[in-house]
Amino acid sequence: MEFNILIQGIIIAILIGMFYNIWVSSRAYGGIIGSAVKWLGLGMLFITISVIEKALLNYGIITANLELNLAQDILTLIGLFFLAIGFSTLARAAKT
Repeated sequence: MEFNILIQGIIIAILIGMFYNIWVSSRAYGGIIGSAVKWLGLGMLFITISVIEKALLNYGIITANLELNLAQDILTLIGLFFLAIGFSTLARAAKT
C-alpha cells in the first residue's frame, strides 16, 4: 500500500513539473498559438499520466482497485477535453 502511494506521489510530482514547464514555455509563442500549445500540452500531460498508470498496472507494479481505475478514466477524459480545446483554438487561429 505504501508503494502505491509513493508511485502516485511521483506521478503527481511529474504532473506538477510538466504543468509548470508547459505553462512557461507556451508563453514564448504568445497569442492564439501559445494558448493552443498550452491546451494541447495539458491534454497530452493528462493522457501521458494515464498511460503511465496503465503501464504500471500491466506490469504489476501497482495493484488495480476501483479508485485507481476511476482516476485513470478521469485523467483520460480531462486530457481529451484539453486536447479538444487546443485543437479548437488552433482551428480558430487558422481562420484568422
